[in-house]
Amino acid sequence: ENSASSICIAVPMDDQLFLRTLLLLTLFASLLLCHLSTATRTGRSSVLLASLASVFFGFDNFLIAYAGRLIQPAEYMSVMFWSIFMVACFGSTALAIASPSFQDEVKQVFQASRMQRIWIVSSGTLIALAQTSACLGFRLDEVDSGPLQSVVIANVPIVGIFFYFWSHETLSKIQLLGCALIMAGISFMFLDDAGPVDSNFPASFLWICISTLFYASSIITIRFAGGEELPERPKSIAIVLSSGLLGFLLLRLFLCSGPFTFHPEILTWAMLNALASMTGLLTVVLSYEVPDAKVALATALIDSNAVPMCVLNFLLLGEKPGLAKLVGMAVVLLGCSAGFASPHEAKFDEILSNSLLETS
Repeated sequence: ENSASSICIAVPMDDQLFLRTLLLLTLFASLLLCHLSTATRTGRSSVLLASLASVFFGFDNFLIAYAGRLIQPAEYMSVMFWSIFMVACFGSTALAIASPSFQDEVKQVFQASRMQRIWIVSSGTLIALAQTSACLGFRLDEVDSGPLQSVVIANVPIVGIFFYFWSHETLSKIQLLGCALIMAGISFMFLDDAGPVDSNFPASFLWICISTLFYASSIITIRFAGGEELPERPKSIAIVLSSGLLGFLLLRLFLCSGPFTFHPEILTWAMLNALASMTGLLTVVLSYEVPDAKVALATALIDSNAVPMCVLNFLLLGEKPGLAKLVGMAVVLLGCSAGFASPHEAKFDEILSNSLLETS
């Protein structure tokens, strides 16, 4: 109890809020399972998967933000990353016992080229580095954490430009418009969150920029990890495992001051948070692995998770968004609609897979 009280601002958590959040999360997870069981993988499927990933990350951010009111954020995040690692460990073990086909898929991943295995582990590593950098930036300047969060949307042009030169991936005019609207809407949503400039703002802004580069790099390596058509399940689990373990270690080493604790209230909330985060990450991997997926468009859709987070704040906490958030959300949804309505005739160029095979 003493160790828990050293990191908790207030306990207990809200049980009713937990159950309502769990119910909504289960609903969207069911939609994901229905889509995966019935739909073929097309460009439009990539758009839908990216939109669902945005919803799951909206849950992820909602749970982190709510827990941050009651628990010191870095301490809570470390428990969440540990929960991600443990859930992935036990889940993959149970799946291996119940499904012989999964055991064969794991063997295929171990037999993949060394370069391919590096891409897989690098994806989880970069995600953990991005999360740790973001935590550090927000910790230095909590007042401007909202506006700083909008900086992460810069990974859309970064990955778009990279894949334009790497594999000649282009977007149609309406897809470009959709990306631009999403980026503009996200930036506009955080206008009313800006506070007076803090003395730590330059340092916090730098760490958020570093986090953005790590996120963009993880998107690139996730895309590269799909180059040899390896089975999705063990590859996705490997990314989750590496991000969970490294994220936990980085936060405990550099940002956490108190002893690690397994207070039941905190652990239960962190477990739900871990399920939302893991589902979002798995959906991201599935979205990027669709052969004719447009990485920049999918990234813009995934980065629109501030919209479902605001909706959850209203539905579950009764927090009404301000005018800037409402206008920004409308612009983001308009951009998402453009993404759904856009043609998907562009191809996933074979240069990517050929280049990866040559380097391995």
